[in-house]
Amino acid sequence: MIHLSKLTLYDEQAANNHVKSLDFTRHAATDGETKTITYIQKELEKVNLDAKVESFEWTTSLYKIRKLLFLWIFIFILSSEILLLYPSNTWLILPLDGLFLLGLLVVVKYAFDHSKLIFIGKKRESKNVIATIHAKDLYPKRPVIVFSAHHDSVSSNFTHKITKLLLLSAVFLLLSYLLINLILAIWSTIALFTAIQIEIIYLWIRNISLIIGSILLLEIFVTFFMKTTNESIGSVDNASGVAILLELAKLIQKKPLEKTDVLFLWCGAEEMGLWGSKQYCSKHFEELDTDYDLNKSYNINIDMVGTYIGLIDETGLFRKKKINNNLNDILKASDIQHKIPSEKSKLSLGSGSDHLVFRAFTKKTEKNGFQVTCFLSKKDAKYIHSNKDIPELCSAENLNGCIDICYNAIKSLDLRVE
Repeated sequence: MIHLSKLTLYDEQAANNHVKSLDFTRHAATDGETKTITYIQKELEKVNLDAKVESFEWTTSLYKIRKLLFLWIFIFILSSEILLLYPSNTWLILPLDGLFLLGLLVVVKYAFDHSKLIFIGKKRESKNVIATIHAKDLYPKRPVIVFSAHHDSVSSNFTHKITKLLLLSAVFLLLSYLLINLILAIWSTIALFTAIQIEIIYLWIRNISLIIGSILLLEIFVTFFMKTTNESIGSVDNASGVAILLELAKLIQKKPLEKTDVLFLWCGAEEMGLWGSKQYCSKHFEELDTDYDLNKSYNINIDMVGTYIGLIDETGLFRKKKINNNLNDILKASDIQHKIPSEKSKLSLGSGSDHLVFRAFTKKTEKNGFQVTCFLSKKDAKYIHSNKDIPELCSAENLNGCIDICYNAIKSLDLRVE
């Protein structure tokens, strides 16, 4: 196996040392964040790379919207449980379902619209760090490759495994509950106008629904009290991404691409609702569109490289499709050529990452040629957002492997520019 590090293009221990140096809590809008920003700036100054620091405001909007969603579901289920106790009035579940789904659609639409900034609650301040390395040939409307990684860390009072289990079981139970109640409501409606009677079979089905509803109420009650804390040092998530971007920036500063600019974005407050990337795209996406040919440009987001190198290959909850046209193919060709092992990965239910924001703005501005991807080691999710997310999980080999894959891939992309 031949790594770029073996060719002395960069220090093979540097990325790992960055992760160890960031061995402290980095919750957004804390002293830990300030310390991280200073560290990134000092590292870039070592290669005379100017970094721009942009402040932005954020709130716990996503957290509050999630609370509203849980409350809405709780009220709906409690109302349905009461109606189920009166078989002759169970038909009222039909209009209640309609009202519930309408409210659910509105809340989910706002929660997952990554191209909008929604401020709810007390405003706080965080920072993005931005550095741009221009191509040797400064011709107009050239492509740009945007590398992004969030620098904040967060922990939760529930482990990721418990959170995932609660969410998955709640989704399954809710769908089952809605289906069973739909059957009971239709049965109750027919009974109003015909000779069909409420029978023992109906009551047995009703009792099953009541039990499912009771379990759901308990799960939602527990989930409602999930909260973020500041106890994780976030080595995998995402000191690894910060470290990889630092070493890539140093490498490209020494050897700029011929025809493609490379922009590095260290995002703040990602864990609080992708705020850093949202603020950056909201402020700069139109500017990027003016300066660059975005239909020939890319976003490579690095969010978790730990015990292995994972690359998100598909997108979509139900209808799966390739995350991009050929960017992943080029990245995979790079790892195969240099014998660097990587695996397919995907986002966990309820998770987010900064590439989703670039994807949202791409759709909004109809820049369909702009391709995005994300390095994410999903199997390491069992460690994240807890005190288990430590530097020892980030091996130098995997960190360097990701640097090698990215560097070789963007060199290949640069050669393809006409």
